[in-house]
Amino acid sequence: MPTPGPSPAGTARTLAPVTGTSLQFKTQPTGAAVSRALQAVTAVFAVVPLFALAALLDRPHVRSWPALGVTLGLGAVFVGSFASDRRRLRRARISAFVPTRAFAQAVLVIADFAAAGVAFGLHGGSFLLLPVIAFLLTALLGNATMMRRGWLVLVAALGVETALELPAYDALWATVLFAGTAGVLAVMVDGVVRGSIRGMERNRALAELATETSTLQDWPRDLLSVGERLARAIDVEGYAVLTRLGSRTPLQRSYAWPDPEWPAFEVLGDLAVVALERAGPVERGGLVATAAHAGTAGVVIVAPATSLLGAPVETTLLTSAAALLASMLTRSRLISGLLDMANTDELTGLANRRRLFETLLLEVNRARRSGRPLTIAMVDLDHFKRYNDTFGHSAGDDLLQHFALGTTSRMRAQDLVARYGGEEFCLVLPETDAEGGLALVEGLRSEGAGDDGLGRRVTFSAGLATWNGTESAEDLVYRADASLYRAKASGRDRVAVAPPS
Repeated sequence: MPTPGPSPAGTARTLAPVTGTSLQFKTQPTGAAVSRALQAVTAVFAVVPLFALAALLDRPHVRSWPALGVTLGLGAVFVGSFASDRRRLRRARISAFVPTRAFAQAVLVIADFAAAGVAFGLHGGSFLLLPVIAFLLTALLGNATMMRRGWLVLVAALGVETALELPAYDALWATVLFAGTAGVLAVMVDGVVRGSIRGMERNRALAELATETSTLQDWPRDLLSVGERLARAIDVEGYAVLTRLGSRTPLQRSYAWPDPEWPAFEVLGDLAVVALERAGPVERGGLVATAAHAGTAGVVIVAPATSLLGAPVETTLLTSAAALLASMLTRSRLISGLLDMANTDELTGLANRRRLFETLLLEVNRARRSGRPLTIAMVDLDHFKRYNDTFGHSAGDDLLQHFALGTTSRMRAQDLVARYGGEEFCLVLPETDAEGGLALVEGLRSEGAGDDGLGRRVTFSAGLATWNGTESAEDLVYRADASLYRAKASGRDRVAVAPPS
């Protein structure tokens, strides 16, 4: 099998179907496939009367009554078998349609038509076509093994049929001619049928992937679950997916199968960029790239220019796959944005109460596993209602935003600042003990929450609690909140620390 383009590094993987040595159908039998096959076989019945009429008009005498008896007997067996298949189809007994039965029926028809040739005579070779037509059924239905065995049966049938009618040399020549022609026709029919089946399977695979990717949300991690099947659907040995998240951002490799480093960037060059600019397929250096846009973002698929069958890769499949992935990227970004909105306080841009407890649960579990401390602080701006009444709600909103910005600027990357509600905030401080948490919050308190309209410092009160190793996230918040109320009851503008529990 030709290697498509610059083959991905690493272990070679074959995506072509494996053909065994046993009799097999070209595709898995389904109700529709069996119905079409039986309709094709029905055409054989239309051929028999025509050849029988030709035989009677040309030579009205039966040359071999025993052969005619065999013909009628085999024909009756085949008609009965065909009728049985029809009943099975109506009853949806698809499992009854097995390759050995289909091959036996093809052999039966080949033998029947050969017997008809013996009974009526060859008539210039016309009756030699009948076994050939029956043999072509194996090319329509079966794999290479079924075709080879069917061809051997055809050779035997033609040999018997010609040997009883012609001299030895002529019989040999006629058998070779018709059997050779039948073999060529079978290869042609097999290629056409396999191509049609492969095309339908690829289209079905893309449709199934479109359905599956409509439920995927995490780009590009979810590509791992569909990577190999996408390669089969677009009929390539390997491919790479590159993504540009904005009109001015560079292309980045998001995923590649089966080699995560294929193709090398020096081989790729600007092929993906050109494909994205043209919004269509571009071929160069044994590679082909096609792109699809997802709003301001873009997705590019790069694949070998040669398919697994050695033919040029179908760019329409690549374009469909790129559009599918672009839809997946758009949906992922939309869902990500909605999740951010659902977990973010609209006024301050901080995490909201929902995200606070999700994060706090994770941090409690992490502290339980690591044995490291976890401290939280509940913070409440002092006299905030009076501030709103004096300076207006717009000024109150500005104060909350100022406090949020100033607090987050003092936090580490692993810390979280969340708006608990109103003018109350919660600070989650992983790997921080009570002493460290107190130092941080006291530093924030000394700077204050901001200034009022008269230039006076706005204060806040805070309560700290350090996880005791067993309590739940809710209980930890409750202890910190209780400490906050003690700080406010003690005069405000101070920090109270919850005693160990």
